[in-house]
Amino acid sequence: MEGTETRYVGIDLAKRTYVARMESPTGEKTLEWSGKTTHSGIEALIKRLHPSDRVGMECCSFAFYLAKLLMKRVGCAVYVLNAGQLQIIYKSTKKTDLADAAKITWMLKRFPASELPVVTIPTEEEEHRRAIISELRFKKRERTRLINRLHSVFVRIGDTTVEKKDLKNAEVRKVREDRLIGYELAEAGRIEEILVLLEKHIQALADEITTDLKTEPLAPFLLSVPGVGPTTAMAFLAHVGDGSRFTSGRQVSHFVGITPRVDNSGDTVHIGSITKRGCTAIRAVIVQAAWAAVHSTTPNPFQAKYQAVAIRRGKGRAIVAIARRMLEVMWIVTVRKELYNQTTQAELDKKLCRLGLMEKPKKKRIMEPAA
Repeated sequence: MEGTETRYVGIDLAKRTYVARMESPTGEKTLEWSGKTTHSGIEALIKRLHPSDRVGMECCSFAFYLAKLLMKRVGCAVYVLNAGQLQIIYKSTKKTDLADAAKITWMLKRFPASELPVVTIPTEEEEHRRAIISELRFKKRERTRLINRLHSVFVRIGDTTVEKKDLKNAEVRKVREDRLIGYELAEAGRIEEILVLLEKHIQALADEITTDLKTEPLAPFLLSVPGVGPTTAMAFLAHVGDGSRFTSGRQVSHFVGITPRVDNSGDTVHIGSITKRGCTAIRAVIVQAAWAAVHSTTPNPFQAKYQAVAIRRGKGRAIVAIARRMLEVMWIVTVRKELYNQTTQAELDKKLCRLGLMEKPKKKRIMEPAA
């Protein structure tokens, strides 16, 4: 019966095209073809596949879309592979689309699913949250770049009294711009127009994050961790989810790329810097959350740990150690579905009210006794 034989299909995706290689279990029958990633090209790919096939492709944004489509339309097993762990591809001296597709096919034949460097395909909710975090990071980077540009305008005319932190507020910017004349004033006005629009977009994204977290049952557990705000909580939920696919906090740290490199040979053990091979979206915000925790006016255990490590290893390594610890604590409270043990419910409620995630309780009016 057609479609009962397990075939192995490796697909190498490009921006507009793809190259595929299909092999039978014995390797006697091999088929290679290419196509476009247009609607008609993907439909042609779907017609070639059977439900019993095993399909593999390198991880990218389009790979997630294609994997979901193939599983839904064809019903075959699809594996999205971590490109950073496919040494057979990125360390190869022969690097072509067809060669990459052939290597993926070879891996599908040789290894069971449990031994493949598989990337978990995100749910629609996780994809939506990842899109929000990605856009927010982009908008904030653009805002910082424009503020730096505006600051350079003041430096150009010899006004070094203006600091970058003064230009983060729209009202202050307008006051400062009164010092400018001519072309510098016109340039500052154009920068200001873009900044106002960017800040409007950033606020809209922040409001959407707040709305999402209000109905997220795991949000209170994450926000009970000192230093963790809405953006950090959203980034964690978008990329780690409920934490069920990880067996330990260390796995989460490794997934984010915040674990140190270890070189162990004989009696020599060298611990280097963090790997930085992982989820950049979380890594970008967790360090900021760590700084917020250690500088918090409310005492928390992270502050003492930071001071102890900073004395021995320096502030840079200390804050990374705190960020890693925070990340592992976030995984623990998420999996256990409980508040951080150093945070009381009253402290959490106060924080949620401050962040706009909970309405402030109305004060009860004390009725005066009748005369």
